[in-house]
Amino acid sequence: MKKKRLIITFIIAIIVVFSLAILKYTQDSKNEYIKLHERILLKEARTLYSNMINVRSWAALHGGVYIKDNGTLKPNPYLANNVEYTKNNELLIRVNPAWMTRLVSEISNKKEKYYFKITSLTPINPHNAPDKFEKEALTYLINHKDENFYTKFTKDKYNFMGKLRVEKACLQCHVNQGLKVNDVIGGLRVTLPTNTYERSIELIDSKTDNIYFIIIFTALSFITLIVFTINSIYKKNKDIRILNSTLERKVKRRTKELRDLNKKLSKTAVTDYLTKIPNRRYFFEVGEKAFALAKREKSSFCIVCFDVDFFKNINDRYGHHAGDVALKRIASILNTHTRNSDILARTGGEEFSVVLNNTNTDGALKFAEKIRDAVQKTNITYNKAIIKVTVSAGVACLKENDSFQSMLNRADSALYMAKENGRNVVICT
Repeated sequence: MKKKRLIITFIIAIIVVFSLAILKYTQDSKNEYIKLHERILLKEARTLYSNMINVRSWAALHGGVYIKDNGTLKPNPYLANNVEYTKNNELLIRVNPAWMTRLVSEISNKKEKYYFKITSLTPINPHNAPDKFEKEALTYLINHKDENFYTKFTKDKYNFMGKLRVEKACLQCHVNQGLKVNDVIGGLRVTLPTNTYERSIELIDSKTDNIYFIIIFTALSFITLIVFTINSIYKKNKDIRILNSTLERKVKRRTKELRDLNKKLSKTAVTDYLTKIPNRRYFFEVGEKAFALAKREKSSFCIVCFDVDFFKNINDRYGHHAGDVALKRIASILNTHTRNSDILARTGGEEFSVVLNNTNTDGALKFAEKIRDAVQKTNITYNKAIIKVTVSAGVACLKENDSFQSMLNRADSALYMAKENGRNVVICT
């Protein structure tokens, strides 16, 4: 018992360690996958940030741009020189970098759900005042001078804030704020939709959960199976030792009987020339032996006789060769459904018989019904004609006072009754 416990403990420990290693590897892979997608979002945000910074720098370098009034924009009251007029008295509205960023953001938000905003803790224009995230990000960037950007996930969004430093051109608008070139004036916010990111994370969560379940279920199954197997082996070991001597004697006796039977069979022609299955002589010689063995061992034993329905009509209508084709097909069906321990033979012109060893009445009826159904569903093609064939069957199972011949007689009687009852049926006596 001590050795058994040691073996079980050792195997369980190996399975647990191996399972934990796989779980850790799966979790690490999941984390790497999530980090990869976060890096993709960050890279996209930084690219958009850089592009927008370049646009802002260009606009700041040129002191903003003037655009023709189309009725959709109103002059910015917080800008000096916010309007100009052409020679033709057309109104031109000055757009500074922050306003340009807001206009681009509105277009991007409509088309691609991207959002841009230039903001500051001390904005000139109230439109550029920071919201909660922007205040948080700007405060962080001011307090962490070595950091150039700040990111945060919110519902359905990935928020990015990058520093905005004062350029010489910026001082045109911010001259009264006491700023110097390269000071942090505020930040440029880039917000990306996270639909694709969230779908990817949901997918990896679902798949890792499935993997966790499979690993744990497999480990528990292996542990249960191994413990059960080891316990069964130790439990049955004693019974095996007790039965060993008895089994050896039985094996020797049965081996001698089978050897003698094989020697006799080797001298006898036992194959039917047409169907290539055993013939009537084989059936009676081996059947008698099997019957005697079943009587001695008190095991179940049944005989099933099959007869092809209206076989003469097939020969008369299609010719004897067609009848031969039908017999071969039926023999093939029988051969497919019989076991190695059963005895199958062609015992007459259109009659086949089967000895079912270690089979009770219910099993014999099921076997006969299976054969009947298989034959009925078979289409035999001969010279482009479809021949439908059925069989009737009689079943007899071993009774106390039976002989092999009496069983065969009862099976024949049952077969006759099947013929009388309309054919294509199975009758048991």
